[in-house]
Amino acid sequence: MLVRKIEKRIFLLLLLALNVIIQNKSFAQIDNKQNKYANPKVVSFHPDSIQYQNLFDGEKDSVVFYSGVVTLIPNQSGEIHSTEIYEEMIITLEGEGQLRILNQKNLDVKFGKIALVPPFTKHQMVNTGTKNFKYIYVAAKSK
Repeated sequence: MLVRKIEKRIFLLLLLALNVIIQNKSFAQIDNKQNKYANPKVVSFHPDSIQYQNLFDGEKDSVVFYSGVVTLIPNQSGEIHSTEIYEEMIITLEGEGQLRILNQKNLDVKFGKIALVPPFTKHQMVNTGTKNFKYIYVAAKSK
């Protein structure tokens, strides 16, 4: 009976050791994979500017996404464009506007709301308020 308890403890210790080895190998593999991708970074954008500013420019800066900050003055609209193979997230920073999607209902956006535009969707952003409408878009390649 004592021998079985010892064998059981040795078996559990071996399982624990094997688990630690596997986890360490997995972390090493993750570290090696990360080394071939873009480095972590922080970029600044100018909160008071009325313009478009690129934040991350695809494969130069990231693995899968493009990003930028846009400011539209009252009654101004962005260009109509398609997301093509990208999925796009729009994060409102200030003001209010509409996400206009071809042949669909317009969606109102303002601070506290995030819009998602699926791949292959023609759309445009419009400032419908009386103040500047500022948002960040993040577009990522879909599968």
